[in-house]
Amino acid sequence: MSKEEAPGSTPSAANETKSAAVSGSKEKTDELTFNVGDVINGYKLVKKIDEGGFGQVFKVTKDSKTFYAMKLELNCQEGCSAIKLEINVLNQLPKNNVFPEMKHGGKKVKFHYLVLELLGDNLKMLKARSPNPEMFTDGTWSRLGIQCLYALKTMHDRGFVHRDVKPSNFAIGLNTASENRSRRVLLFDFGLARKFVKSELVASQNLKNGKKGSSQPNRKVLAAKSKPDLKEQSGGKPNAKPRLSGPRSSNNDSVHKPPQIVYTFRIARPHTDFRGTQQYASPNAHKQIELGRQDDIWSMMYMLAEMFLELPWTNNDDIPIEDLKSQSPLLRLFTDEKTPTRFSSDQYQTITDIDKMLQSCNYYDHPNYEMVHEFLKGVMAKSKIDKWAQLKKPVLPEKQSEPKKAKPKAVPRRRDDRRNDYSRCKEMSREDSIIMDSMKKEVSAASAVDSKKGSLKK
Repeated sequence: MSKEEAPGSTPSAANETKSAAVSGSKEKTDELTFNVGDVINGYKLVKKIDEGGFGQVFKVTKDSKTFYAMKLELNCQEGCSAIKLEINVLNQLPKNNVFPEMKHGGKKVKFHYLVLELLGDNLKMLKARSPNPEMFTDGTWSRLGIQCLYALKTMHDRGFVHRDVKPSNFAIGLNTASENRSRRVLLFDFGLARKFVKSELVASQNLKNGKKGSSQPNRKVLAAKSKPDLKEQSGGKPNAKPRLSGPRSSNNDSVHKPPQIVYTFRIARPHTDFRGTQQYASPNAHKQIELGRQDDIWSMMYMLAEMFLELPWTNNDDIPIEDLKSQSPLLRLFTDEKTPTRFSSDQYQTITDIDKMLQSCNYYDHPNYEMVHEFLKGVMAKSKIDKWAQLKKPVLPEKQSEPKKAKPKAVPRRRDDRRNDYSRCKEMSREDSIIMDSMKKEVSAASAVDSKKGSLKK
């Protein structure tokens, strides 16, 4: 962002001041460079992965066997450190298969650094390298969408919105000696994330005499033992206070109860700066209003539509992108005139319902994750992505009617190769089932339908 002119200064003076600031920033930047072979905090820089306004990303190692990704950002950059924000977010997110594992992070005299689990190709790269770089198959983008939705909901359940959902911020994992992560989609880059809830300790009442308890247990331990129960009251008012109680004593006659952690929405700001990426940002981002959970889902829907169709605002400089988005409901983005039977009539209606849901949600509302999940699951089923079922018939040879076994005419070990393919496809199907079950538990089974609002409550 450009700096504001000082009161009473002329435009030329302001420009000179700005030029001097830029020049000084460049001089500071030139004082410190990162090169392959450098060692930072015990990690050797092996290869540069990426570079941009945020800083640089290197592939690093300590023992030449295990490799990680290291983000580097100079302290002289304007604004708050993105790495500092990212470390804060990662420390509060669950350690599971949808976020990269953080190894180390900190600040040196001239730069911040962050060491993360090394990931594979992001979704943008995967599409570019696919057999058809113009589009993913319906089975592929729907399966990716389910995992992206799962990652976003997991992040939302911890009280954060990502605010920069796009294909290059989702990547597949890399296999390890103990785990196959190459079919997992992970969400990363939390430099623009924001927490939409705040927490505070509230003393509980004394059960015997009505006085407040005086015990003060460790706040971090109490928070670690409980998960936020983000429940919205009807109307989505700012004063709705989702509450999370600490561990309760089984003895109702105990003198004191531990304090409660109360989770409350942060008040939405009336005006904010633009956050996100122009191509995938929600209409609310262009209006520069506070972004909520529905805006992450909105960006994800744009991202998924682009996986098989070109978005109307791509390479269009004649009409402002925010105007094109306001004129483009999701139904238009997901409709291909060449293949009108891609979706069933019910699925087209669901797309319209998802669009209405996103339009009606405000900052305080809980998006209907289950509706989006059911749509993606239906597309996945319609595309017959279950490769195990597809290969089951040719993989399993029919029994020979003759008692003698005929000499196979195939090349040596072809049958073994087929069995290996069968095993791999069976494992792939099992992983898909695990992902689907996890998503269903997180989105559906662990949530109750709010009869008043028609939204989900966890």
